This record gives sequence, C-alpha cells and structure tokens, in this order.
Amino acid sequence: MIQRESVNIKGKEFIRTYSDAGCYVVRDGISYSEAVDPAEFNRQYTEGEPMEEYTSEIEEKAAAYDILMGGGS
Repeated sequence: MIQRESVNIKGKEFIRTYSDAGCYVVRDGISYSEAVDPAEFNRQYTEGEPMEEYTSEIEEKAAAYDILMGGGS
C-alpha cells in the first residue's frame, strides 16, 4: 500500500511516498524505490512491481559476471 508522510528538511515541507509492501512507487511510467517531493507539488504515485524481483535480477547478473570473470563458484 502507498504510504505518504510529511518530512521537514531545512524548514521546508516535503512528502515522502513509499510502498509498505516493498514495491516501487510509480509516476508517469517511471518507478522509484521511494519519492520525496516538495509538498506543494502534491504528486500522486501508484504501486508498481515488487523491488525484490529487480534485486534478484541484479544478483543473478552479478553471479554470472563473477563466474565469467573466474571469481565465482
């Protein structure tokens, strides 16, 4: 579920948006792990793909690279 919280940074109000389900937050087709926007922008996000799938893909590519370079087992 999308969560929004007010954050004060150096006296200016921002809204931090994130997913409590570990998913990306998406706006205009772009995925973010979380977003911090000036409060006056009132940007709205939807919940996207789970972040763990992306992490798994990176881990798989890193393991393949290690094997190809002779550093993995």
